Amino acid sequence: MKITKELLKNLINEAIRENSMILSEVEVQLSLDDVMKALNDPSPRAPLQRIGIMTAENPRGMASDTQSNMAALDDFKKTLDAKGLEYVVMGGKYGSPENSLLILNPNKQDVISFGKKYGQAAVIFGQRLMRNYREGQRSNYFRIDYYQTEPDGDEEPAYGPQEYYLIDSRDMVVTDDTRTDYYSEIGGKKFYIPFFSSDPSQEMGDEPGAQAADRGSELRSYQR
Repeated sequence: MKITKELLKNLINEAIRENSMILSEVEVQLSLDDVMKALNDPSPRAPLQRIGIMTAENPRGMASDTQSNMAALDDFKKTLDAKGLEYVVMGGKYGSPENSLLILNPNKQDVISFGKKYGQAAVIFGQRLMRNYREGQRSNYFRIDYYQTEPDGDEEPAYGPQEYYLIDSRDMVVTDDTRTDYYSEIGGKKFYIPFFSSDPSQEMGDEPGAQAADRGSELRSYQR
């Protein structure tokens, strides 16, 4: 193969892209206080526009052995590295102890596809939105959605490649160190999203005219 100036230029550019990707392959160290501050940032164009929360462990909610879970989580991290997505490692308990990742600024299809890839029954996607003014409600807020991406257990057949269901939505994250199950934790501090809660104070707010707070950020996320 003849090395031309154009080929050499392309090789150099490719090396730069690869090195840039390597530099972005980082596990971000954030405290729960840092995360809550980012979620509650009042600016519509705040750095944190979207989040994903999911695990690669225990597909379809069925307990896997420790070695399989560790391998799946490690592979998940590599998948995020390849996409250039930063993440925070979390602990928690959902019936049994479970490790998961808080993904920073994915798009919704990223999170759905990760759920499909790792056979997860549920994934969480949140996005900063702007809604029309209504007294007593913040206009700039996070809507956090619970999606079912595969059936629970192994009795039902797998969903189709594009099949998933929005199950519940909330617009808050609750910190609570007293919980003993169904919580996530960062740095030993516990939190949960009150999906399926009947507490009136935790109901999802109305969303008249809601749309992405930073449309440019959302569009760029689909161009990775």
